[in-house]
Amino acid sequence: MVYSASSEKWGKYCKQIPTNHLIVLCEIEEDFKSFYSDLEKLIKSKWNKDPLTKLYHAMQGKTSMGSHKYNSFIEKHKRTIEIMRRYSCLSNLTILSYDANGIRVDNLVEDYFYQYIQKHKEDIDKIKDVALKIKELGISKINYYEHLDFSQFEYTLDTSYKCEFSFLENMEIIPTYSSNQIKYKTKNSCYCLTLEFSGYGNNKKLSNYGKSIVVNNLVFNPNRLPDKLTSESTIGLIYELAEKEKKAKNDTRNSVNSNAINNDLSDHFENFDNTSGSKELDDVLRQMQNSLVQLQMFGTNFDNEIISSNEDIADEMINKEKRLYLDRKN
Repeated sequence: MVYSASSEKWGKYCKQIPTNHLIVLCEIEEDFKSFYSDLEKLIKSKWNKDPLTKLYHAMQGKTSMGSHKYNSFIEKHKRTIEIMRRYSCLSNLTILSYDANGIRVDNLVEDYFYQYIQKHKEDIDKIKDVALKIKELGISKINYYEHLDFSQFEYTLDTSYKCEFSFLENMEIIPTYSSNQIKYKTKNSCYCLTLEFSGYGNNKKLSNYGKSIVVNNLVFNPNRLPDKLTSESTIGLIYELAEKEKKAKNDTRNSVNSNAINNDLSDHFENFDNTSGSKELDDVLRQMQNSLVQLQMFGTNFDNEIISSNEDIADEMINKEKRLYLDRKN
């Protein structure tokens, strides 16, 4: 699967953040610096051991001996604490962001995305709306890779019982020889969803698990994302596009088959010609050779006709399919 190989490379460069964390960063906005500045002052205090854990319990509303020392902090940052609790991020964005010595962990992804938001402050509402839409689609983490151009890759939908596939904007079908695969690409997309389905024929069902997304920016109209993820709106759309390109697919199959026949006949002729010993047989072989030349010319003319009548088929694409066919055959 072309995308699987690519996604491994993408993973090296992606910044991944839980969707809820990005929403929280958008909502607390300027309180980010103030909250963590005051938090670290409390952590460094010498009131008692493990002040971060005690502060965490206090922020959850649990009282204990000495917890009143945190009241002013909790009151000052009440809104930020409520937002973190609403999106179930309080422990991740406090206790789990510091080591046992109370030192903030290096290279936290939240720090990276906070800087991203600061650079796009005028678009903060749009970033939040994108994150909320992704959350509505049931995707818990966002992978961000700024310079990723999804149009540089080919994607494959294997029509077998169960497989992963990619879903993007502006998809277009790539005609292919294989009857068990649909190949496609995108002219332009700011995201690539990876989804999974199971089932045969018209009974394909989209899985609720294993959904992921890679985006190359976070400042785009959330309406560019699907309103919901269903078999009809994802697999169904790819099948619909493929049906419209059925003629191009059939023409590609015919071209590959014609090339395969010519190659097979040429191989057999060459092997037979080397064992020839009679004049009568030589005459027959010469006639066969002339016929092979005519078949090869027919194949070339047929390819040219296909290319000129299908804007989605190029000479390079047909040659690639021929090579793939021979590779599979070998």
